[in-house]
Amino acid sequence: MFSNPESFKVDFHSEILLQERLDENPKYRSFSWQVLRKATDFFGAKTYIGETDLTTPPFFSNARRGTKNMWGVLDDSPVIINWNGLDPTEQAEITPTLETSNNWIIFTHLLGAEDAATPTPPIPKGAQRILHTKGKAGRERGWWRTGTDKLASYGLETEVWISQKSTIPDSNVIALEALLQTKSEKDLPDMRSEGVDRSTGRARNQA
Repeated sequence: MFSNPESFKVDFHSEILLQERLDENPKYRSFSWQVLRKATDFFGAKTYIGETDLTTPPFFSNARRGTKNMWGVLDDSPVIINWNGLDPTEQAEITPTLETSNNWIIFTHLLGAEDAATPTPPIPKGAQRILHTKGKAGRERGWWRTGTDKLASYGLETEVWISQKSTIPDSNVIALEALLQTKSEKDLPDMRSEGVDRSTGRARNQA
């Protein structure tokens, strides 16, 4: 996305409208890059699903919304998913794949009861919840407009799920929990050389 000069204006406007709709959803949050970086380290994830092109961290090589590819070349590497960044249709699109694979981790708003006024769609069958915690692990709403790296001033309840046959060392769970429970005021900038330069569509470490 944004790589075609002829459609740039239309694509950019569409992403802004989509991001504005996401920001209106009280369950949506753009997770701290510190949390997402740590998860990529633990799982070797290269693909991120569940944000717009405006908010997906640049240290991912591939990005998707549902089954739509935003950038990169999809491979079989582990996937990180922001569940509440997807609408019900997009969640339904990827659920069959998640139910037959074992290389993903989901970050989501507290699921709660299925009969709640605004229930969160269920996580794929057989998934394991490894964390339920609360902390300032989300960026301020609208950060993509201002470029601010401030974290939300209020605590957010978060659940973390992994696929049925996946395993994760207890030490990694504890490290993720510590980041999700952060009381920091600011996120940390990304200083990696990996990922994709969105202006060229090529990996950062490519000439």
